[in-house]
Amino acid sequence: MSTLLAPASSVLDPSRVDGKPGGERRATQVRGGALLAAGALAALVAGACGGRVVVDGFEPPPDGSNGSGGSWSSGDTASSAPQGSSGAGQGGSIGEGGAPPIPPLVKEEHNNVDIDGAVPVTIEPGTLGFTAVAEIMASSPSFEPIGIESIRGPDGRLLAADYTIPGTMAAFFNQGIGAAAVPQTGADASAPLAPGVYWIKLGNGGVGPLVEPVRLSVWHRRTLDGRFHGGKIDINAFIAGEAVSEQYMRRALLAAYEGYVGLGVGSINIRHLGSEWEFIDDELLPGLLEQTAGAPGRPALNVIAVTAFGGSIVQASGVTPAVPSVAVEHGTHLSGIVVTLYEEPSVDSFILRHELGHLAGLFHTTELDADFGDPLDDTPQCDNVRSLEDRCPDFGNLMFPTGGDFSGTITPQQTAIVRASALYRGIVEQGGGAAVPLPGDADTPASGAPIAPPTPGEGARPFAPDHLASTAALPPHAAALLAGHFCGQSAARGADFDELLREAGADADRLLAVGRDPGAPAYVRARALTAAGRAAARSSASARVIAELQALAADPRLPRRARLGAVEGVASASPAAARALAARLTADADGVVERMATRAAAR
Repeated sequence: MSTLLAPASSVLDPSRVDGKPGGERRATQVRGGALLAAGALAALVAGACGGRVVVDGFEPPPDGSNGSGGSWSSGDTASSAPQGSSGAGQGGSIGEGGAPPIPPLVKEEHNNVDIDGAVPVTIEPGTLGFTAVAEIMASSPSFEPIGIESIRGPDGRLLAADYTIPGTMAAFFNQGIGAAAVPQTGADASAPLAPGVYWIKLGNGGVGPLVEPVRLSVWHRRTLDGRFHGGKIDINAFIAGEAVSEQYMRRALLAAYEGYVGLGVGSINIRHLGSEWEFIDDELLPGLLEQTAGAPGRPALNVIAVTAFGGSIVQASGVTPAVPSVAVEHGTHLSGIVVTLYEEPSVDSFILRHELGHLAGLFHTTELDADFGDPLDDTPQCDNVRSLEDRCPDFGNLMFPTGGDFSGTITPQQTAIVRASALYRGIVEQGGGAAVPLPGDADTPASGAPIAPPTPGEGARPFAPDHLASTAALPPHAAALLAGHFCGQSAARGADFDELLREAGADADRLLAVGRDPGAPAYVRARALTAAGRAAARSSASARVIAELQALAADPRLPRRARLGAVEGVASASPAAARALAARLTADADGVVERMATRAAAR
């Protein structure tokens, strides 16, 4: 459903940030998490001091030709060195030709942007799309709000206003960095973009004068003829503690992204984070994303695997800090996606693709709040996800908010938006080769030996709601929720997974039955046990439910993930019971379970 934007209006309250009055803003900055949902940030910005241009994988001519919007900066062009070895396949026939004759991705940079106008950005013929990134120029990642207040096209039409697109749940601002992309609507999801001058206006919500200067970077995605010709996604994978093995991480990434919208996988670089990052809530999320600083290469997708989510994002499978986020800079509060992988290949592939869709600029086809959905013409929308679920016309779409049936269909307009993003190293002509990466903050070599992706269907389980409905007398809608994907974008907008389960008729006893069921996938059992503990807190049978959850958490025969779900369920039901459980699990043979129990008891 395309929506033409009306003039900017005060949809949100500019005196509030993350739901807190302006006077409480600074105390909220660290607590609020990277999924910052604030009020209508009042318009600021603009006129910038010149446009400095860098490119990916292209050595520019000395006279600056073939550029746009400024002068070439050879110091920031990509290295001509060949790409390092990695654990990734090379995408078959995708991008095996020679070096590109023009830069596929051009960065136009405006430093010290003022607050009294808009920045003109010239879009040249052959441009598939652009990503605008506003960032506070500070020595460390800032928690001050900043974002893209509006984008106006050459014809005067507003493409974004008041930091959003009407009808969506977009918020084109965040802590220290904000981003927006064109196209993100059906009206503009055709290649190439209309050439001409676009006007980009930044803002910080009128929360006070800017203490630090602001930079606007605009990344232009180009080809010779304005058509998509493929490219390579380089991936920096971060594993927190023992969240997942390196081998499975590589296989999951290859299975998810090789061939995704016609792209191939380039390099996969593995890094490890400490066990303190295994559990992530909304307070810890910004700090976790900062851990991507120093990752190699740009553009590159940062994927962080954690063991579990908590706080307002409890029960989530994946979290993307904003729509879009960034793959062209590391160490910011928008630098990547965070997932928990279940070692269920079909489910994990969906989670990875869904969250990458958000990073590239895709919204949920329909939100759990039925008044909102994406602004595309070719994605059907559901009248009420909460009541219809598997009867929704968009149930099979990749961007359905609860995962749907995991078939992950994607429409032409959704595909065009991902292809127009600054996510990958592009190919500019038929039969050409992908650009080499821009250097990252540190030129860290890839780790590990090449691993082939799993064969289709290998290790995959069928979609499980019918099994759950029959073995646990669980209502079909509740079964579909348990077996689906709960996205951090929904959680950030106030959706409560456990409340959705209660609405669907899942009580504590039925959830316990799922948790005990050895035929259910471990992640489904984990979710059910967590939800059972939350339901027990409001039940007259809470003592009995808590006792059973404690026994399941301590049972070494259960899969680790199911045990972790039981730990979280106990902590949700009773802090005292969580402390008793942590004492019981001291020196447990599974160190992850022991650590998570100790953490849960301390909350």
